Amino acid sequence: MNKILSLLTAGLLSGLCLSAVAQSDKTPTDPQLATSRAIDIYRSVLGNVSTLYVDTFDMEKVSAQGLNMTLSQLDPYTNFFPESDRADFAFMTTGEYGGIGAYILQVDSVVYVREPMPGSPAAKAGLRSGDAFLEIDGKSVVPGTASMISDKLKGPVGTDVRVSILPVGATKPVEKTLSRANVVVDQVVYSAIYGDRIGYIRLSSFTDKSAADVRRAYERLSSSGKLKGLVLDLRGNTGGVLDGAIDIVGMFVPKGTKVMETKGRLPQSGQEYRTTTDPVSLDLPLTVLINGSSASSSEIVAGSLQDLDRAVLIGSKSFGKGLVQSTRPTPYNGILKVTVARYYIPSGRCIQQLDYSHRNPDGSVAAVPDSLTKTFHTAAGRIVRDGGGIRPDIKIEDEILTEPILSMSRKGALFRYAGHLVSGRPTPSSYRDIVISDAEYEALLDTLEAGDFRYGEMSAKALDQLRELADYEGYAEGSKAEFDALRAKLSPSLRRDIAPHKQLVLDMLRGEMAMHFFGSQGYYAVMMETDPSLKEAVRVLGDRKSYRDLLTPKGRSDGKE
Repeated sequence: MNKILSLLTAGLLSGLCLSAVAQSDKTPTDPQLATSRAIDIYRSVLGNVSTLYVDTFDMEKVSAQGLNMTLSQLDPYTNFFPESDRADFAFMTTGEYGGIGAYILQVDSVVYVREPMPGSPAAKAGLRSGDAFLEIDGKSVVPGTASMISDKLKGPVGTDVRVSILPVGATKPVEKTLSRANVVVDQVVYSAIYGDRIGYIRLSSFTDKSAADVRRAYERLSSSGKLKGLVLDLRGNTGGVLDGAIDIVGMFVPKGTKVMETKGRLPQSGQEYRTTTDPVSLDLPLTVLINGSSASSSEIVAGSLQDLDRAVLIGSKSFGKGLVQSTRPTPYNGILKVTVARYYIPSGRCIQQLDYSHRNPDGSVAAVPDSLTKTFHTAAGRIVRDGGGIRPDIKIEDEILTEPILSMSRKGALFRYAGHLVSGRPTPSSYRDIVISDAEYEALLDTLEAGDFRYGEMSAKALDQLRELADYEGYAEGSKAEFDALRAKLSPSLRRDIAPHKQLVLDMLRGEMAMHFFGSQGYYAVMMETDPSLKEAVRVLGDRKSYRDLLTPKGRSDGKE
């Protein structure tokens, strides 16, 4: 398969180069001629491969992958979706799909229920976090992958799917029949009140319903009393539908406020975006949390609110995606998503970090260095910069997790052990009542050491490579003792390596247990208990002077409330 893709891509790219050379004598600037020649070459390559290649293959799959390999030479956001991927594309934009309504998690070759969505067929059928899928419609799904299980569980609304599961803590499988329904995913994964009436909303993605989800969460939080401030958490939110971002900004600024404009190669790609809805509040103190995974629509919300001096940004620098995509239909029900413009937020800056039109000789793309970024000004005159993402007003770096902690999470070790701990326990009245004893913590380490839990292999491999290089260059004899001592220090020791992070492991384990008992609301409630960015946001919103000072240009104080 890789050889086919390489052949197709190489053929197309070579054709593009040849056509560029060929037209240099006639019409060197005629893009239509270059496109026509590239299409002819691509058609010829596909036709010859389909006829001559030694083995049979899936032409639709190969051509789609070949197209996307070609498009990847432009940027990571220009993609082709064949008809078979239309449902996944629709889910990204609408948050809707036909299925049983359950988040799933793959651990090794087994797929588990991560969380049944409230009111979904999965919840009504009694599926719980930690249940393992064994069979779907009578066919074994062990070993399996999350994508395979997801495809089998999705389907037309009203159709049935029969699943055999091993319930968490059980020894015998149980069979259930679920009727698929239209599942609408609420993009607000957690909301709560902190401190003195400070609201908190965590948004996971931007769909065409995200603004309505945020507005509903805001109304829930304010229903029990007037809020004194609001935290909008966009950390880890990689973006999505543009209109959702405009509408969320519109909740906090006057109707008709300019949020952004786009500029592209074609005149029709230039467009101005203004808010079209009435705000929920124009004077509610607001903070927005961002990090390096906040991108696209998240950056439009955070950046425009910063430029309008409407919110204090807290966290770490955002991703830096200042490009806009548009979709076009293709023959045979495909979809082309293509980058058509750059966007510019109210101060006039574009926060795109990578310039894909100027690649290094090896094909990589360099980030814009800080020395080349330009200064702009917010509505009140504060200095902000373009390029390299949105810079927060208060910088708080995310905690860097060490390899053993990351491995515990990624390999599902904490998820599975939490399932063991909750089995047989009565549901606590609150997530705060979840306690892990020292004996249970030690048993976790015993379980990991007795099992196949491995980490720290990269250091050992790098050391082996360095030792080979030292041998080659003649340093072996004089450095043997040092290499042996370093190897001893780099040998993994779970109890030693985990000890400095014991509290973090306990918090993560409590979060997983809260997920079993209370779903994502419980999980985030536990994880937010010690979150430094949230603590800083609550502090700033509770101190009106500090909040005003952060939104006032340095060297000026207007004394207004």
